[in-house]
This record gives sequence, C-alpha cells and structure tokens, in this order.
Amino acid sequence: MWWNQTNRNERLQPILSQSAFSQADLLTQLLAIADEASDLARAFYRKSHELEVVRKGDSTPLTDADTGLHHLIYERLEALFPKLPILSEESEVAQLEDRLKWPACWVVDPLDGTKEFLEKTDQFTINIALVIDGKAELGLISIPCRCEHWLGVVENGAAVFPEHEGLKGQVIQTSSRDSSRPLVMLASHRHSAKRVELLLNSLADRFGHTERVNSGSAVKFCDLLSGVADVYPRTSLCSEWDVAAGDALVRAAGGRVTDMNGRQIHYNRRPSLLAEPFVASADPDIDYAAVISKSL
Repeated sequence: MWWNQTNRNERLQPILSQSAFSQADLLTQLLAIADEASDLARAFYRKSHELEVVRKGDSTPLTDADTGLHHLIYERLEALFPKLPILSEESEVAQLEDRLKWPACWVVDPLDGTKEFLEKTDQFTINIALVIDGKAELGLISIPCRCEHWLGVVENGAAVFPEHEGLKGQVIQTSSRDSSRPLVMLASHRHSAKRVELLLNSLADRFGHTERVNSGSAVKFCDLLSGVADVYPRTSLCSEWDVAAGDALVRAAGGRVTDMNGRQIHYNRRPSLLAEPFVASADPDIDYAAVISKSL
C-alpha cells in the first residue's frame, strides 16, 4: 500500500526528516488524532441540543463542540510537530499575527458544518490539512457519523480508513468520467437555488443531462471520490480551512482542484482567509472550471 512506501512528495520530505518520521509514522499519528477527535465529536453530537450556541462576527454559529475539538486537535498537532504553526478556524487573533510569514502550517477546521451538526443531519466533518509553500499537500477529512477517515498525500496516494484500525485502509483512486451516464454535480441545500440552477445549466450545455446531489460540509469531497458525483463547484463564500484538506485529498486520489481560472489554489498567502471560488472534479482531464466560469 502507498502509505507503507517511501514518501515521493519532495515538499513534504523536509518536514518528515526534521521529525525523524516515515510517511507511515506521520499518517499513523494523524489517524490517532482523528480517532480521538471523532470520539469527542460524537460525544458532543449526542447532546447537541444542550450546547450553548453563540454567533461569531460573521454570524456563523459557535458551540462548545467547536472549541473543544479545536483545543484537542491543536494540542495534539503541537505535540507532534512543535515547530509547525497551526491555522485553525478557532485560533485566537494573536496566534495568527505572523501567519503570512509561515513557510508551512496546519490548516484546521475542528468542526466543519456546525449548522449541520446542530440540525442533526450527520453531515459534519473534521478537516486537517498540511500546507507547504502555500499549497495543500496532505488532507485529512474525518466523518464522525460514518466512522471514517479520508486521508491523502499529494503524489503518494489517498485512502479511506475505518476509525480505530490504524493503517488498515482502502485505496481510493479517481477514474475517467463515464459519458454514457448523466453528469452529477454536488451542491448544498444551503446554496442559492438560482446560482445552483445557473451552474447546472452551464454544465448541461456542455455535457448533456446533468443532475444535482446535495451533500453537506467537506463530506462533498469524499462523496466526489466515492463516485457519488463527478464535479463539485463552489462559487459562494467559504474559508480556506473549509477547502484545504479536500483540495489535497482529491488531488492525492488523482482528481483535479483549481480556481475558476484553472490554477492551483494557494493558502495562507493573502490578507483574507476567504477561499477563492473553486471546482473539484474526479476526472483530472476535464476542465470544468473553464465551462463554469463562462456562466458567472
């Protein structure tokens, strides 16, 4: 399996060398953190109706689950790599003052899909990405309600691992689109109906009959890789921690993630932490962004 082989990602190698970790060592440690975080997420989920909800400056909800998971993941990653800074959705402002100077960092969303979490849809995730020189090179998306960890390293591979089983995973690899079937686009039920319709129409004009499948939070990246859908465009606002892990994961599995100009996405390189509009696709040879951008 790729995770037991020598690392082929040159950008990751200096970080592994500094810690004296092999690729398998690193992934084992990250999966253990994900196991612990998923257990905690489910404990909060069972009593989500009891959690106090406050509104952040952007009106998004914040609960004890968000902060509890943040502290757990932050402490575990800091112990694992003391010299690697952490950019988390729940980081304090002072912790991010010098972030644009960081050559590498973890980008974390402790609880992606807090609204889904509170509405008991099961569609929430824990996202951890390793960004090096502005590019997402490792992505981990845990889906607590499925007891799954989706983990990929660019240039090495991707896999889905059952919780609490370590490196006993199933390799995932994207494949070319089957043109004999309708094109399937992922969206969220929260997305603007008008905007989703526009995207569907633009894809239908190029690829024929196109269908929509709803999915929440970063679960969409995993559904893309599992074959549920062909493409996931995101034109509405979200943050870099919503995207980085899925970006690395899809590319590690052989897929494609770009901005609307077909360029690779960069993280922690701008004053704003809002992510650029992007398109993720299972088939790396189809430039969906070129099709979609014409309709925007």
